[in-house]
Amino acid sequence: MTIREFGNDLLTSLLEFTRHSVPGAVGVGLSVAMDSKENEGTPQTIAAIGVAGELDVAQWKHAQGPIWDAFRRDTVIIRPTENDDTGLNSLPGVGSDVTDAVRGAIFVPGEFGSDLPTVFSVYLDRVPDDRVLRDIDRYEPLVTQALAVVEYCAGEEQVAQQMLQMTQYRRVIEQAKGLVMGAIGADAPSAFAALARASQHFNIRLRTLAVALVEHVGRQDAEHPADPELVVRPTPAERETAARIWAALTTSAILEQK
Repeated sequence: MTIREFGNDLLTSLLEFTRHSVPGAVGVGLSVAMDSKENEGTPQTIAAIGVAGELDVAQWKHAQGPIWDAFRRDTVIIRPTENDDTGLNSLPGVGSDVTDAVRGAIFVPGEFGSDLPTVFSVYLDRVPDDRVLRDIDRYEPLVTQALAVVEYCAGEEQVAQQMLQMTQYRRVIEQAKGLVMGAIGADAPSAFAALARASQHFNIRLRTLAVALVEHVGRQDAEHPADPELVVRPTPAERETAARIWAALTTSAILEQK
């Protein structure tokens, strides 16, 4: 068995484990764009189980659906929201037996930078809740970091090195989660759920929001990769949004104490 074949089996096994571990999951997929967004690289589903095998592929093929929103906007996409449905019912070539089985979905862009984006997709037989988000926070890093190891072992050293460098932003996200935990008295999984929903609501990358929040509160630079091209620098508008989020969190905490 080649490294690539072993890697595909490993990723599929991790996705299967995720499906059995996340309540209501009926499909899980992992997609990667090996070309940058600026070069219009179209992502490819490299591993999928359950309904993700049809739904991921159909969305990439027809350039529509919430998985494209996660890729293009680089934000966590949670469906349905209060004002829409899953966004999957009109996909060409996908039968109603598949789309009817899906009542919710979450799409998490990988934390490896815009040059080598990944999208981790989870399809559910129910509307997503905070427990699902908490579980995805546990399994998404495991799957995407396994991908980096597979790429390295298969000879894609440059790709893997960039991906592994970007795992530093997982630590920044953990720091942001810690800030939210301290502000509102939540546990770590609930803090991630709050950050993920803020990422979608304000249309800001999860890692960018984390960097802006950590730098706003700490008044110093967050931890960044050594490669300058991989460094995340929030815009002034994104920093202002992070400041507003922090003010809202701390204000609500103070009010609850009174």
